[in-house]
Amino acid sequence: MGPNNIDPVRNLVGRILAPAVSLTGVEQDYDEESAIQNFTIGSRMRVEDRVFYYSRAVAAILYPYQFRLCVSTDQVLADNDCPTLTATTVIGRTVTLDVTGFQGGVVPANDLAGGYVECNAAGIYAWRRIVSNLVAVGNACIITVDRPFGQIFGIGSQISIHKSLYRNIADPVTAALAGFAPAVGLPPIEVQIAHYFWLQTYGPCFIGPTLGFPLAVANFYDVYFHNNGTTDSSLAAGIGVTVSPQRIGHVMGSGNYGSGAVFLEISN
Repeated sequence: MGPNNIDPVRNLVGRILAPAVSLTGVEQDYDEESAIQNFTIGSRMRVEDRVFYYSRAVAAILYPYQFRLCVSTDQVLADNDCPTLTATTVIGRTVTLDVTGFQGGVVPANDLAGGYVECNAAGIYAWRRIVSNLVAVGNACIITVDRPFGQIFGIGSQISIHKSLYRNIADPVTAALAGFAPAVGLPPIEVQIAHYFWLQTYGPCFIGPTLGFPLAVANFYDVYFHNNGTTDSSLAAGIGVTVSPQRIGHVMGSGNYGSGAVFLEISN
């Protein structure tokens, strides 16, 4: 980092990482993919007015999907609801869950890190971030959360696992998910299967349109996610009719020439 937080490589404001430490010592940038995981999944990086989250591609993301929005393939299912095998304590940060029906009982070490748990039983409630988990043994998985539960959830209480949005990313056509899936970000590069990369969630970018470029279509200022990873106008998305589309940002600039330049606003 140079004077006044200027990155000498870009001659722009330097990038900000959280967590700021690479797991491997390799400083992977947003235009690079890696077969090795260099950062914690879900790590946040800000580059000027753009925001990226460290992600893993569960399938190859190839042309033209580096300018189309991608989705998380980890769906919310009844199998995510896991009963507790051990009671929590007021000061404790760990709990053992019965993952028999969750991922077939196969949960690798730290597979859930960066996600959340929702605990709701007998009139008490807690929402905590998952810091780590041990490998599941005999369908029992020990997870550690960021702060004490603050309540005692007895054996048999239900704890719902909400996996990190960034652990298994694919383009929506390849993912072929049942029902609806929200967009989670835009890959700035092509990515090979099982590789790690930075997924853009906020700031200026180019996204392929569906029915016409923003500003060239009447009333096309807000930008909405279309089911093939492109964007739609509010009218084409069927707002107020039968579809509840996801707003992902707004068009940049003005005029009626048309542009795919969008200010993405999924997360910041």
